[in-house]
Amino acid sequence: MLTAMPSGTKGVSIAVLATVVLTAAACGGSAKKAAPAPSPMSSASGSVASSPAAADTAAASRLSKLLLTDADDAGYTYDASQDGTGVTSTQDVVTTGGSVCQSFVDAQEALSTKYGTTAEVDRRLTKPNDAHTIQSSAMAFPSADKAAAMIADLTAGVKGCKSLSLTQGGTTLSMQPSAIPELTKAGQVGYIDYLTAGGSTELMAADLVQVGTTVSVVAIDGPLTNDPAALQQMGGTQLAHLSDVQVGRLKSAQGPS
Repeated sequence: MLTAMPSGTKGVSIAVLATVVLTAAACGGSAKKAAPAPSPMSSASGSVASSPAAADTAAASRLSKLLLTDADDAGYTYDASQDGTGVTSTQDVVTTGGSVCQSFVDAQEALSTKYGTTAEVDRRLTKPNDAHTIQSSAMAFPSADKAAAMIADLTAGVKGCKSLSLTQGGTTLSMQPSAIPELTKAGQVGYIDYLTAGGSTELMAADLVQVGTTVSVVAIDGPLTNDPAALQQMGGTQLAHLSDVQVGRLKSAQGPS
């Protein structure tokens, strides 16, 4: 589960949440009015390929049918027309943190030049009067080994990367990943991350699970908090449940192994 961070600690999350964080600051601290954005595994810097030729559109269409919907968590809604598709093909280079943090960033973005990612679909679900956002994504890889390599690199990065920074669109982002032990095991990695951008900070909890040649990603992001109940809900019960739902769909779609 999530544990409270020391009061006043600068927190970090993942690069894609920069737009959400900056919008939250402009809206007085609430991210609920932020425009739809890609999921945690996509880059906010424009390195996500938008050309259909850059990804397997048929695979993306299949993946989109397996993502979370408004039926999976009461009160949350989404707009399928705003789903993001395309794979990340350009590396976001870290300015601090070293090679282990670079590997972490490459893995969290499922960098296609490293893992051969063939398709990715990202969905954002929001709830009225609630600053928390659910991010639902799925990626396809050319082999189970490539999917496993991404999870392995992300797991190593969460353990070894204590803090990093990078620059996207002229904005400096700071991140500090930390593992969620209950969600970290073979083929799975759960972690929390705090993102500071433009003087505003957001908290994110994510769970990634390999399912054959695909990877399921479910994340919840929202305002920085030290409330134990909110942290347990965000990084424990709600996240684990939604992740199980999406993983179950991917397993059913792939059939018996």
